[in-house]
Amino acid sequence: MSKRLDQPVRMTAERAGRPARFLRGRRQIEVEEILDEWEEAGCWWQGEPARRVYLVRCAGGAIYELHHQPPGGWRLYRTYD
Repeated sequence: MSKRLDQPVRMTAERAGRPARFLRGRRQIEVEEILDEWEEAGCWWQGEPARRVYLVRCAGGAIYELHHQPPGGWRLYRTYD
């Protein structure tokens, strides 16, 4: 089961640009493993660029879907139970 959040988050990325840790409220969440990553086309007809999507496992076993869309915006898109 999943829950859509689609909210901006402050991200610290690795040198390669992959997510390392992010703030959710006042809590810092460490990314332990990237389970999958892919690229999704944006709404090209509206001039929206493609976004990079990461499915990550974090401390405590929580799984999140994170979206990165240039020029640098990160979003916590979904959580999974």
